[in-house]
Amino acid sequence: MQAIDLIINSAAKTRYMSGGQMGCPIVFRGPNAAAARVAAQHSQDYAPWYGHVPGLIVIAPYSAMDAKGLLKAAIRNPNPVVFLEHELLYGEKGEVPDMDDFVLPIGKAKVVREGTDVTLVSYARGVMFALEAAEQLAADGVSCEVVDLRTIRPMDTATVVESVKKTNRLVTVEESWAPMGVGSEIAWNVTQAAFDYLDAPPARVCQEDVPLPYAANLEALSLPNADKVVKAVRDVLYTS
Repeated sequence: MQAIDLIINSAAKTRYMSGGQMGCPIVFRGPNAAAARVAAQHSQDYAPWYGHVPGLIVIAPYSAMDAKGLLKAAIRNPNPVVFLEHELLYGEKGEVPDMDDFVLPIGKAKVVREGTDVTLVSYARGVMFALEAAEQLAADGVSCEVVDLRTIRPMDTATVVESVKKTNRLVTVEESWAPMGVGSEIAWNVTQAAFDYLDAPPARVCQEDVPLPYAANLEALSLPNADKVVKAVRDVLYTS
């Protein structure tokens, strides 16, 4: 927070306020969202904070492959980029293409699991919860499509909309608070572009609307998890 003024008021606005005469090609990267037992001041998801600001690009990857490809793209981009790395994903391992120059496009979501009954949309560690929930629900014959946003701003709503047109239901998953959150933005875009395709109101799985507790049992209650995603899916399927 001590440095946010330079990101919001300087980096994000330099190109606009100079009439395009000056840019700010810089990448701000660092840990984001909930860690483990570090209490409220070190456990919040800044994706909706920075995603609210015109002039910034905001990236929040889930997989190791996406982290590498998008970080290289961020460094090469001429605009200011906020690169949010989930601290609890640092210990996760994943495949990365063995290429001399592996770069991914900014602003393109990825369908990480195909399905037909409900669309789960998330980013960063929320994708892990969505995939775990999809596995649980598959045992009951529910087919979940999981979309990893990867980039918060610009957001690839077209991929989400196309998925919802196929599944007719939407559940968003994030470790931020619900009010003014990423899930709200996704739901608004879907209802604007695919309202007639929805068979149920969109549902959100978020952190509880409190500063994240320090106590381990309360921390676990506050954060999203696969079981909460399963319940939200059953709600939109009207099977709960």
